[in-house]
Amino acid sequence: MQTTISTEKINAIIDSFGAELHSLKLGNNEYLWQAEPAVWKRHAPVLFPFICNTDSKKYYYDGKEYSLSNHGFARDSEFELVSSTDTEAVFLLKATDATKAIYPFDFNLFVKYSVAGNKITVTYTVKNTDSKDIYFFIGGHPAFRVPLNENERFDDYYVEYEKNENLIQEFNGKSTVILDNKNTVQLSHELFANDVFMKDAPNSSWVAIANQNGRKVKLNYDNGGCIAVWSSYFADEALTKKAEFVCLEPWSSVPVYCDNEEDITKMSHAIKLAPENEYVFTYSIELE
Repeated sequence: MQTTISTEKINAIIDSFGAELHSLKLGNNEYLWQAEPAVWKRHAPVLFPFICNTDSKKYYYDGKEYSLSNHGFARDSEFELVSSTDTEAVFLLKATDATKAIYPFDFNLFVKYSVAGNKITVTYTVKNTDSKDIYFFIGGHPAFRVPLNENERFDDYYVEYEKNENLIQEFNGKSTVILDNKNTVQLSHELFANDVFMKDAPNSSWVAIANQNGRKVKLNYDNGGCIAVWSSYFADEALTKKAEFVCLEPWSSVPVYCDNEEDITKMSHAIKLAPENEYVFTYSIELE
């Protein structure tokens, strides 16, 4: 089921499957990647209760082994629409027997979308409905069309951070300097040959995709967490060229694999939430 919210400037469509944003338009201009299955089949998945995964794809709690798919199960779950207005929609995912078989905790996950002017705000609220502490990671993964216009190229665009950053991309033991006390990265498909690049606790509280003609999508986030930038890259050059999107990903922390730990209670970057408590994570997207 899809729900539409809008202002005089922007229009957003959210699907209840995954509580995933499927369309985000400024006027008639679509800014969100429209999910080409051969390249990347998603638009803007919700990452919960893992960001990425352990190297073994296994983890442990209370001595028992569990397994989650990459980025967890929220993105592949049907949410309940609990409320909606012209400018706001709230979705809910509750723990079930099926989720507890792979993630042994009771929880409520609320995903709220609200629009005002040229901005959409996304709010994740995790409530611990269990009698014990729960552990999780959470984050967003919105993908934006690059280029935005037919007469432009992927490498006409750049990633801009609010402030200068030092950023190193790590992949298979190889380190690549992405930023050395600078704030812009020229886009190219080859930039993602070594996968994602990310910055934990950055100086910047926003990151944007922009071009010289003034088109811009800006993502505001909590800079106490981690911000990641990613696009698909394939050995097949023709397929890579079809990856006309870039993801700006606000995360609660660096991903699961950075902890090098399989006991979820010992993962230093996992959020530990006491019974009846709530954790709120928010980001917003501005279109220009």
